[in-house]
Amino acid sequence: MPSQVNPANVIIRKAMPEDSNDIVPLIHSSGPIAWNFVFQEGNRTAFDFLQSAYRKRGNTISYTNHFVAEKEGNVVGSILQYTHPSFLALTVGTAFQILLLYKWNAAKVMARGLKTETIIQPPKPNCLYLGHIAVLETHRNQGIAKHLIEFMIQRNPGYKTIALDVSIENPSAIALYQKLGFVIKETRDPICWEGKIPSHHYMEREM
Repeated sequence: MPSQVNPANVIIRKAMPEDSNDIVPLIHSSGPIAWNFVFQEGNRTAFDFLQSAYRKRGNTISYTNHFVAEKEGNVVGSILQYTHPSFLALTVGTAFQILLLYKWNAAKVMARGLKTETIIQPPKPNCLYLGHIAVLETHRNQGIAKHLIEFMIQRNPGYKTIALDVSIENPSAIALYQKLGFVIKETRDPICWEGKIPSHHYMEREM
C-alpha cells in the first residue's frame, strides 16, 4: 500500500527489489563521480555493484534502506535513510558485497571507498541521515525532491537532527536544501587526491 500521496500526484513508498532497473540509475545520478571513482574496477562498473548490492539485504545500497517516488506507475525519484548504529552494521554488509563481486580486486575498491568516506562521512550518533536523493531529469522542478525529504522527516519524528551531504558542484540541490532549512556545517575537501571527486558540503537541519 502506498505510504503517502503528495500534491504532485506522486506516491512515496518503500523500495522493492524489482525496482532495481529504475532506481539504480537514480542512485548513480545522486553522485556519479564518486560512484565511478570507488566502484569502477577492471571490467566491473559502478552500475554492476549497485545492481548487485541493491537487491541484497544488510548493506548500505540495499532496497531496504530506500524509498521511491512513483508517478503514473513509474519510479521518478529516490531517497535513502539510515542512522549511526545501523550504518556500522550495513558497512560490514557492503564490504561483503564488494568481496563477492570484485574478489581479488576488492581491496582496491575498499581503499577508494575509505578515501571517499573522508568527504562523505558516516552519520553522527542520534542523527537521521538522508542520501541518494535524486529525481529523473524529466520530472525535476515539480517539487518531488522536496516531498521526498519532507516525507522522510515526518516518518522519523524522533530525530532532532537531519543531515545530508551534497557536492559543491550541485548548486540547485544546495539551494533546495537551504530552502528546506538545512545549514552548511562543514565543507570537506579531498586531501592529496584532488580532482577525483568534488568537495562536499555537510548540511544539517535542526528540528
